[in-house]
Amino acid sequence: MGFSLRSGHRQYIIVGDVFVVGRGLDADLVLDDESVSRRHASFRIDDGVPIVCDLRSRNGTRVNGRPIAGAVQLKAGDEISIGSHNLELTHASPHTDPDALRATVPMVEGPGETGEVPAPVLAALSRREREVFALLSSGVPQREAAEKLGLSVKTIETYRTRIGQKLGLKSRAELIKYALQAGVLRPPEG
Repeated sequence: MGFSLRSGHRQYIIVGDVFVVGRGLDADLVLDDESVSRRHASFRIDDGVPIVCDLRSRNGTRVNGRPIAGAVQLKAGDEISIGSHNLELTHASPHTDPDALRATVPMVEGPGETGEVPAPVLAALSRREREVFALLSSGVPQREAAEKLGLSVKTIETYRTRIGQKLGLKSRAELIKYALQAGVLRPPEG
């Protein structure tokens, strides 16, 4: 049986060797919160035992209200506080295929969201695709995105096509609208 993190009505399955939570787009679960470090905490399952580790975050990680240092074993029902977010560790259903669920669960959570976030948000994207998504949805031209990521323009175009296919988006305008609805991108103030 696997484990998941629950935040309100959302559930995030802990998959892979290390599941990183943080503010940076390279995290597995991105929390859009200034009190969260870019790579705040990591979760892993060792011999069926869930473990959380604070990654030297600026504001620390708490388990059941107590600050932790290093790696700490968890059990179902424990509450993990990361910034202003409280995550509850729960058992994942034994009938759930983690890969299938991961592809349909929103992986970005933050205060910019209004209403339901369209699934799969960033869950279906690789880390590199998330980087490209972030740049393109914020209006960075493809040539500039290629330079920033050390890739060719053609590679950026390929990533953009893959992102569009995975998220069901056909144009750059749809990509930006999607990013706004998902809370990944904030509308300009004014």
